[in-house]
Amino acid sequence: MRFFKRIFPFALAVIFVLTASGTTIVPMSIERLTHASTHVLVAQATGSWTQWNAEHTMIFTFTKFKVSRALKGQAASEVVVKQIGGRAGAYEQKVAGVRHWQSGDEAVLFVHPSQSPDGTLVVTGLMQGDFRVLPSSNGKEKMVSNGVLGVEAFNPQQGTTEHFSGSRMPITRLESLVQDALVHEVAR
Repeated sequence: MRFFKRIFPFALAVIFVLTASGTTIVPMSIERLTHASTHVLVAQATGSWTQWNAEHTMIFTFTKFKVSRALKGQAASEVVVKQIGGRAGAYEQKVAGVRHWQSGDEAVLFVHPSQSPDGTLVVTGLMQGDFRVLPSSNGKEKMVSNGVLGVEAFNPQQGTTEHFSGSRMPITRLESLVQDALVHEVAR
C-alpha cells in the first residue's frame, strides 16, 4: 500500500501530461494560406499508403488525389500529398490535429512542394490548409471546415492559447476569399 501511495501521484502526473499534449499553431487567415501555398486545389482522395522515411525514424502517409479544379497554380490531374504520421506494420506515429484522408474524401487543399525531392505536396500550416468538404445540412451548398480536435491556437498579441476551431464556411465563400487573396497578391 505504501508503494501505491508513493507511485500514484507520479502516475497521475504522467497520465495528465500524456493526455494534455497536443499541437499548438498560430492561426493563418485564408489570405495568408493562399499566399503561402503554390497550389489551392479542389480534389478527391483516391487512395493512400504509408511508408518509413529513409532513416526509418518517421512514418509518412501519402494520399493520391484526383484534382477537379485548381483555384491557384497549375496542377496535374492527380497529385500526391504527404503527411507526417501513420501506421507501418506494428508501429504507429500520430500528430495531434493531422487528419489522414480516406478514399472518397473531398477537400480544398492549400499545398506547396515538400522538401523531399519526391514530387509530393504538403499541406500549408500543418493542418490549416486542409478544408474538408462536408455535406450541407440543407442539401444545397457544400460546406468546408479546417477545424480539428487536439490543436491549440496561440494568440501572439495576447500570449494566450485556446482550442483551434478553424474556419467553417460555404465552399463558394472559401473560393471567393482565395480569389480576393490572389487579386491582392498580383497587386503587390
